[in-house]
Amino acid sequence: MIDINRTIPTVLSRVASLEKSYGIRIATFKKDRHITIRRINKTTLHIARHGFTDAEYELDESKLKKEMKTLLKQEFPRSNKVHLSSVSNEE
Repeated sequence: MIDINRTIPTVLSRVASLEKSYGIRIATFKKDRHITIRRINKTTLHIARHGFTDAEYELDESKLKKEMKTLLKQEFPRSNKVHLSSVSNEE
């Protein structure tokens, strides 16, 4: 678990080192809501939201920081800590 204020810098550094088809999952304490970010190719990411809003879309990696601010406010409005885990290409 990490502090919500450290989530964006941590996610950005981990995403930069992801290989194709691998990703990371950000989940609430109860793990009932989560965001999964997967690398599709060198510059494109796939984002899947499962929480208040269920959505899937693709995003350029350069726009991830701004999108993360929005996602954290919408999906984890009252959270102080979040779970951060790796996901493989099979999950």
